[in-house]
Amino acid sequence: MGDSALNSSDADWYDVVRRTDGVVMCSFPAGDRFLVYRSGGLISMRPLLDEEIIFTPNAVVQFLSGLGYRIDGPSDNMISSV
Repeated sequence: MGDSALNSSDADWYDVVRRTDGVVMCSFPAGDRFLVYRSGGLISMRPLLDEEIIFTPNAVVQFLSGLGYRIDGPSDNMISSV
């Protein structure tokens, strides 16, 4: 790491803070894209590659609608197999 990365100001970093007690769980530099996720009590993060995107359910609907698909909501008449 270069000196500029080590001497970054506090404004160049983001903290993930636990609400219950205010403890900083992890920190990461601003300016890049990171995937931050929690499994159980463990917080993990990694940088996203340039070609990676995060697809949320809303993004999937927008993507498919843009391709010309018609997206219908779930039917009110759900058939149970029980």
